[in-house]
Amino acid sequence: MLSRRSALALSGALLAALCGCADGGHEPVDPAPAEPEPEPAEEAASVRFPASFLRLCALSQEDVLEQYANGASEDALDAVAEGDDVILTFTAGQLEAQVRKWEETLAEETASLLERDCADAVDVSDDLRAITVTARPCFTDDNDAAADLYTIMVACGYLQLFDGQEDWGFRAAFVDADTGIEVAAADMPGEGLTISRDIWADALSAAGVPYHEHAPAHGM
Repeated sequence: MLSRRSALALSGALLAALCGCADGGHEPVDPAPAEPEPEPAEEAASVRFPASFLRLCALSQEDVLEQYANGASEDALDAVAEGDDVILTFTAGQLEAQVRKWEETLAEETASLLERDCADAVDVSDDLRAITVTARPCFTDDNDAAADLYTIMVACGYLQLFDGQEDWGFRAAFVDADTGIEVAAADMPGEGLTISRDIWADALSAAGVPYHEHAPAHGM
């Protein structure tokens, strides 16, 4: 007859044997690692480009749609027409890249204009709503300087639109470097900015500073 201690020991041994039979006598196998959860899709942002801005950039609605619609470019997800405007859709990464690109363009073109003999200063307000060029009349002879200023204007427009400011615009002005007199200004996009030696001379003459040289006009 088994003692109570022997019975308990035998019971424990049988239980251990049963457990061994249940798993074939092998160590338990760790379950397969769970599939990683998919990363959430990157949020998209839509930016409206008004017809007035397309005109500043000399772009047609058709050109923009052809370049960006249905993922045709890696720079945007899509482009659709709405009236005369175009709405572009960007991922967050694409939008950040565009903002960075135009911030760099603004800095580079400002530096380029300042390197030219005809320009003494280029002031762009923090809100990008005012562009003032302090220059000499020889600016009207320098096509490269005019191209620099045009690109500065375009960059300011892009950055306003990327910031959600659909009412984009700025006041652009020329100031005579020698006298500090404003010789031309325009509130864009409602007005066009045109500068020539005749316009420069008229502004100086109106302020009592005669000037009589002539040259072709630059229009923006």
